[in-house]
Amino acid sequence: MPLRTAVAVTTEIAHGSAAELALADLASYVDGRSNAFSTGAGWLRAAARHLPGQPLTIALRGADGRVLALAPLVVQRRAGVVRIEVLGGELNDYAELFHDDPVAADLLADAVASWVRRHRRWSLRLSQLAPGDPVVAGLVARLPGAVVVPGPPMPRIEGAGTDYRLTRHRRRKINTDLNRLAADGYDAERLVVDDPVTLERWLPRLVDVRRGRDHGSGRRSHLDDDGTRAFHEEVVRDAMARGRAVVDLLVVGDEVLGFTTTLRDGPVSRLFDGRVAQDWMRYRGGIVCEMAAVQRAVADPAVETFDWLRGRTDAKFGNAEIHRVELQAASHAWIERMDEHRARARAGLKALLPAALVRRIVQR
Repeated sequence: MPLRTAVAVTTEIAHGSAAELALADLASYVDGRSNAFSTGAGWLRAAARHLPGQPLTIALRGADGRVLALAPLVVQRRAGVVRIEVLGGELNDYAELFHDDPVAADLLADAVASWVRRHRRWSLRLSQLAPGDPVVAGLVARLPGAVVVPGPPMPRIEGAGTDYRLTRHRRRKINTDLNRLAADGYDAERLVVDDPVTLERWLPRLVDVRRGRDHGSGRRSHLDDDGTRAFHEEVVRDAMARGRAVVDLLVVGDEVLGFTTTLRDGPVSRLFDGRVAQDWMRYRGGIVCEMAAVQRAVADPAVETFDWLRGRTDAKFGNAEIHRVELQAASHAWIERMDEHRARARAGLKALLPAALVRRIVQR
């Protein structure tokens, strides 16, 4: 049941450019409570500037003007339905509805639910939230038919370098692939990029490698979209400027064979991005760079966890796995059915789309 409180609060709702300004104004509040790169103020502001949809902030202030809670969201209208997600949408591996205590959480749930119910037709999909988030519980209590489902698996190495040790086989993988390159006559070099100046030299090449590999896999790349590419580049640049990013590269001259980008969140190192170059797949440059990132985390006594982020694959290994959760709700049952049908159709299309067709689409 919703909490009964007598707390005097003011609800501040901002849309579009006003939401961007609100996020700037609330940056210290957000960063003081963020523990993952995708819940930080810089990430949220970049998402508000560049990603599709209209950013929306719902903030609560107490009588003394102090911020009590904040929901950073994004709104899009499709087929007459107002669709609400966490800011960043599908690019979010971690999302946060900020609050300092259970009372503030309940008040925020009430404010979000009230705003949602102002619309006649709506769909709410809040993904990658923490299990047990009291705001989620408050929304479930206020929105009939709302459900909470587990998100995708997120493999990780917990106790990197202490409770978890790399096997000899994994440690030797880098040398195996480098030896294959040398045997084929290539003078390959491993580079570590950890400063903004060097990043600028390589960042356009990293974007090209990612897009090329995505197309080669028969799918569009997020970075085909100008706005999403600008968002991605801003996030990496900001993290590098703050000393929180490292890029591992495998290169032959100026040719990038593979890369990984890891972002540091306190004692956690997260694999934010990485690809093998489509034309150099034989040498597994992506695996070489992933193992370099893992070895760095294992060797660093300040790193407690290496986080692979969403998706279970053969290349991701470790000793633990977590799931965030998604809150799903809609004003009408037919909207829920339409959402489910769209999700199944998108998954089926990705599985069936020929690589050649993807290349023709992205070249338009």
